[in-house]
Amino acid sequence: MAKSKQLMNQYFSLKDIRKTFSMLKPFFQRHWKAYSALLFLLCFDILFTIAFAWFFGRITDAAIRGDFEELKRLIPIGIGLTVLNIIANFCDIYFETIASNGLKKDLKEYLFKHILSLPAGVASNLRSGDLLSYFTNDIHSIDGVTGSSLLNLIRLPLTYLAVLIYLFQLNWVLSMISIVIGPIAMVAGAGFGLLLKRNGRKLHSLIAQINNTLSETFQGFQVIRSFTLEKKVFEKFTRENDAYFKLELENAKLQGWYYSGGYLISSGVFLTCLSLGAYFVYQKEMSIGSLLTFTNLVGYLVYPLTGLAGQWAGFQRSITAIDRVIELVEKPVASLDLPTHIPVKRKPKSIEFQRLTFSYDENKQIFSNLSLQIPPGKMIALVGPSGAGKTTLFHLLQGVYQPQSGKILIDGIPTEEMTLSELRSTIAHVPQETFLFAGSIRENLSLAREGISEAEMIEAAKQACIHDYIMSLPQGYDSEIGERGMKLSGGQKQRIAIARAILKDAPILLLDEATSALDSNTESIVKQALAQLMRGRTTIVIAHRLSTIQNADEIIVLDEGEVIQTGTHEQLIAETGLYRKLNGTKPNQKKSLYLVSK
Repeated sequence: MAKSKQLMNQYFSLKDIRKTFSMLKPFFQRHWKAYSALLFLLCFDILFTIAFAWFFGRITDAAIRGDFEELKRLIPIGIGLTVLNIIANFCDIYFETIASNGLKKDLKEYLFKHILSLPAGVASNLRSGDLLSYFTNDIHSIDGVTGSSLLNLIRLPLTYLAVLIYLFQLNWVLSMISIVIGPIAMVAGAGFGLLLKRNGRKLHSLIAQINNTLSETFQGFQVIRSFTLEKKVFEKFTRENDAYFKLELENAKLQGWYYSGGYLISSGVFLTCLSLGAYFVYQKEMSIGSLLTFTNLVGYLVYPLTGLAGQWAGFQRSITAIDRVIELVEKPVASLDLPTHIPVKRKPKSIEFQRLTFSYDENKQIFSNLSLQIPPGKMIALVGPSGAGKTTLFHLLQGVYQPQSGKILIDGIPTEEMTLSELRSTIAHVPQETFLFAGSIRENLSLAREGISEAEMIEAAKQACIHDYIMSLPQGYDSEIGERGMKLSGGQKQRIAIARAILKDAPILLLDEATSALDSNTESIVKQALAQLMRGRTTIVIAHRLSTIQNADEIIVLDEGEVIQTGTHEQLIAETGLYRKLNGTKPNQKKSLYLVSK
């Protein structure tokens, strides 16, 4: 008994249904006109079903009687019903596309915006394959709750009732036989529907897993080749693909049994009614036309019940897909509005970190009551061993993460009082791992801000020492650079990133090992460009090359989230401390070229 109750709860989960429609309600409301039109056409469809059956019966009886006048009246009615049915079918397809595809379009945009608005801590835990699966699989699998499948949950019961009432007027004995057999079909369909729902859950999970494998493989080609992992990756994909194929076969078997069972029941009811109906015609208790009408409609006493179970199974599979989307949508966002670049005056700004406390998780604290003051227009270098918190400071300054306590002030204004658009438009960042978008060089440079002129783009490229290389390409600035800039070398990508930062023209500049991918000759040239770029800006530099930071106005040495040394290069190299240890020199020893400070 308990098991049966559990199965019923799985099949008729009101909690899941309420959750699904609560989430989709705003999207239904946007397309209420299309859904209203579909409901109107639904009523017409039921009328057409009965009207056509009535027409076939009447015209058959008229033909048998040789009633030519009746035939002349019925033929225009048949033509009219056919024309109206064609128009209704066209409108049904059109409005269903508006309603269902329009809803999915809006849901994709809503979900994409939600993902862009997620806090970095949440977004970093999401796998790209899972995210891709939301758009390529889950949202495309919600037809059961958005389109014709949803309307069929209304249409089929109404069709059953309308046909049943009409058939009772033709022959109540045959109608009773159909009623007795019908519930058997419904129970059988419900059982298969539950099995299809369970299988659907497995399919959605496995599709996401396969997408993760594909995404990681395509992004990690270099590592795969370096460690000769081709066979291992192929075998993993093959296992997942085989498992997916087996689930599809299982699904096909269930659907095959389901539709075959429905056809068997429908055929049994049809043959029974046809045989008894023929006897009633022989006994002159029914006309041939009435028997034709009955046999045309009797399927609607079985199909709505078997079909309803099937539609409900599709509805449940769609709820399974929506559940995955809801799970992501319920994650809180960092901001309701998407940040966008806004013009900011290039005036040097002070930066202050006040008693900052931050940790990525509960296991390890990065900062505890950290305080720093960075004067406007100065170049400050951050050094320290790996894990000291240098890159984390950059993330906090840009609002990527929020501190658990303490404040960050820019020109005396707390960053929490600034919008993300204001905050991030104030900062230009050149990261250590350069990311370029697929497209042309021009498109990547144009991302810095709106309204960049050709002259500005060329001047920035010249300052970053990349203009000559760009002009050597066949299409110049319109040259395609491939996904993630794969057609460029590491140094070329880094110089385009520097040119992009120059074009942003922000008052605060963050350089995270910005010359790490450059050779010594190119570095010396780019250093001149960076020196010009840093002029009149507040600059914070993370670098492992001593030559990059030895002219800094102040060097701040971090270790385990604490400031342990500050001063110029000459002051710190003369002291016994971590800076000199990282530099690898002793007093009066020749300066090393590298400073380990990742």
